[in-house]
Amino acid sequence: MSAGRYALLVATGTYDDRALSRLRSPARDAHALAEVLGDPRIGDFEVSTVVDGRHREVTRAIERFFLDRRRDDLLLLHLSCHGLKNDRGELHFAAADTDRRLLASTSVPAPFVQRQMNACRARSVVLLLDCCYSGAFLAGSKGDTTVHVHDELAGHGRAVLTATNRTEYAWEGERITALDPEPSRFTGAVVRGLRSGEADGNRDGLIDVHELYDYVYEELHSAGAEQRPQMWAELEHRVVVARSVLRPLPPVRRESGGPPVRRRGEPPVRESGEPAVQGGGGASVGGGGEPSARGGRGPAAHGGGGALVRGGGEPRVREDAAAPAPVPHPVPSSEVAPAPVAGRSVSALAPLALLTRAMTGLTCMADAESRRRFAAVLGDRVGRPVDLRGVRQREDVVALVRAGLDQDDGPVGLIMTIAVFEGEKTAHRVWMTLDPDDGPPVRRRFVDPGPDSAARGPWLLLRLTEAMCALSCMRDPQERLLFASVLGEELGRRIDLRGTRMREDVVALVRAALQVPQGEEALVLAVRILEGDPAAEDIARLIDGTGRPP
Repeated sequence: MSAGRYALLVATGTYDDRALSRLRSPARDAHALAEVLGDPRIGDFEVSTVVDGRHREVTRAIERFFLDRRRDDLLLLHLSCHGLKNDRGELHFAAADTDRRLLASTSVPAPFVQRQMNACRARSVVLLLDCCYSGAFLAGSKGDTTVHVHDELAGHGRAVLTATNRTEYAWEGERITALDPEPSRFTGAVVRGLRSGEADGNRDGLIDVHELYDYVYEELHSAGAEQRPQMWAELEHRVVVARSVLRPLPPVRRESGGPPVRRRGEPPVRESGEPAVQGGGGASVGGGGEPSARGGRGPAAHGGGGALVRGGGEPRVREDAAAPAPVPHPVPSSEVAPAPVAGRSVSALAPLALLTRAMTGLTCMADAESRRRFAAVLGDRVGRPVDLRGVRQREDVVALVRAGLDQDDGPVGLIMTIAVFEGEKTAHRVWMTLDPDDGPPVRRRFVDPGPDSAARGPWLLLRLTEAMCALSCMRDPQERLLFASVLGEELGRRIDLRGTRMREDVVALVRAALQVPQGEEALVLAVRILEGDPAAEDIARLIDGTGRPP
């Protein structure tokens, strides 16, 4: 049975408690969002809504929403309401009958939402919070005015987008008043980005959760809004929220057998002259329902329609527009094949653009901490720190690609770092975006430079990561934490693991060993303790150069 796409929108703007101010128009926002998410051409979600519901109705709806889901389902929960912090700093979502003095029994506690998400089998959950947060502190008290959404609601397989993480409202006497009277624009920006297709940042015909966040952030920033949206994501794969009503960008075309160039305004045309479209996960999909790279039926190619029309109202799709490509089911990033582009571009910026596009969908780019760890390994390879802001995914990816390209050997160091975190197959697919005719596997570029070479560290990190990932003691997060404890004692230092992605944890373990004198011997000893002599001997031979790479 195919994966399901389900959305629950909870909007509360009217409250029995007069101390809670009436919010702008969450019901109208929820209606607009339900319309675009439920549109089979765009979101294709099965949408349910709860407007101005009592706390019992809201909690039942949320619990029912996360119940009996399949692992490959995509779930989207949108909350538009007051967010209240109690005197212990715990977050609660207000319902129509919420009494601010009785938050535990009349509101929707954030831990309740967290528990429902944790118990759900679906590995892809998107949480959109358009909440006006207020601290339940006495007037004049010095409470923490930050709303720690990440601590309360983030988790593995989850993306959390919130309009703000700061307190916007305060209590004055018995009433709640706005610290900043500016109306929320968060949900409106989400709706515009999906409805117009402009949130499709890489113009591949699909809008994933990172592109949606980037669009909303830029929309609010360019509008001068004080709100700064926040995002936390720990995802196993690219999560596609919607199809784009805009046609995908045209591929590069050749002129007179020379290097490929693309001219603005040209339709998407393959070298054969046929229109080209992008299917799921960035893989090329032919027209006429040909099988896609994932084995399903691909969409029909876009013809002359499908362009966005802007008139004196909301953006719309021309009536003669072809239907957008179907939204794919989630695909692990290791299976994502970035769309190849024929030949090399004459533009000096082409490698930057191509690699940025290819890397944006990788799992190791999904959240700020994963990108930071990638930057640390890349910094080792290029010989200098790679600084990231850790706010916008695409901005960080651009910084990483630029650092990787700013080397004498070109993008080899960047591709090797991708191989470390994602595996050689994914690294090869990214390499092929630069030169699809370069057929040999990318591993042929990663040869052992010899035990006395200064360049052996990155090579050894890659090979040891591959070998360690095959060990049974790396499969479970708790076993990896035990391994980190044993290895850390031998190294005399603490090794921090996130416990979310196996490969990311393995990289942290191997890198910690390689950074300490005699750390390689400590790594072999830890493997011997937790995995046994044969595995330890394999690791030892790989380190001394006599073993065969995995």
